[in-house]
Amino acid sequence: MSLISVIIPVYNTAEYLDECMTSVLDQTFKDLEIMLVDDGSTDGISPRKCDDYAARDCRVKVIHKENGGLMSAWIEGVVEATSDYVSFVDSDDWIDLDMMEKLYKRTNSSFVRDEIIAGNYIVEKAGERRKEIQALAPGEYTGKALQDLRGNLLGNEVRPVTMSRCMKLISRQLVLENIKYCDPSITMGEDVNITLPCLCDCRRLVILEEAYFYHYRLVTGSMAHAYNPKLLPNLELTDKTFREILKEKKVLNADHQMDREFVIMLMVIMKNALRSSDQDTVSLIKEIFLREDIRKKVKETKISISGSANKLLYFTAKHPNALMVSFTKAVITEFDKRTN
Repeated sequence: MSLISVIIPVYNTAEYLDECMTSVLDQTFKDLEIMLVDDGSTDGISPRKCDDYAARDCRVKVIHKENGGLMSAWIEGVVEATSDYVSFVDSDDWIDLDMMEKLYKRTNSSFVRDEIIAGNYIVEKAGERRKEIQALAPGEYTGKALQDLRGNLLGNEVRPVTMSRCMKLISRQLVLENIKYCDPSITMGEDVNITLPCLCDCRRLVILEEAYFYHYRLVTGSMAHAYNPKLLPNLELTDKTFREILKEKKVLNADHQMDREFVIMLMVIMKNALRSSDQDTVSLIKEIFLREDIRKKVKETKISISGSANKLLYFTAKHPNALMVSFTKAVITEFDKRTN
């Protein structure tokens, strides 16, 4: 049995798979089990590449499955893995060659079934590299410190611990015990679906200093954007799901956290709508934010905002009139022109 199982979901990512796999196979930490989960790729190349890697390196295991989405792929990888720890790497990303070594050095055998070691990451975008860090101060968290953290996991402009399942080393048992909460119909925030209950159950959390090991590839499309009508139903589903998780984990302020989280995620939906080039943006924003239950939630829920862009979005959410929506759309459009 290897010490770490690296779970790599693959779906039509042949273009990036070699860079990803080179970064994993060449790790300074060699005691790895590498699970390539081909989620029904249709490009005719990715499945063959997975099999080629397995033929060349005995540490690589391949699972070919019918397409079921990202969540179903990594779940199958975890279930079939054999190590005490799992680490997730998406097949269009890559990692530093010493990531697994440095993460594993911070594990504690007394917590092998219920700990999380978290590093940081770099957003890799054409012409831009942006470092992103865990907001929670580096260090080891157990006992009361973890209990306090659970009261503040969601509902912040910047989460104290990123909810990505990547850039972390997680006890496999911790993941297995919380897969029951995973809902494959969640399409935005699906990582929260597993990371949230794991953070609620872990007995030890380590936040590494610096540790920009993970490279998240952000591929930008054209400047034309379309509004995604599934975002609001998805938000309502995640609100129900995550609220139930927090309550089942006996987090006392579950409703308070989730009310704030709902409003913050509404601003994500607003940004998507403002970037739409094929909709009547004013009518769309008014339809969403003048809905009685949403308007009540926005008005009654206090959230703390520091970023200037989010302050503008928050103000617009509270005052979704034609003038404010048009102004905010112009600001967002100008920002996109400068950053894309």
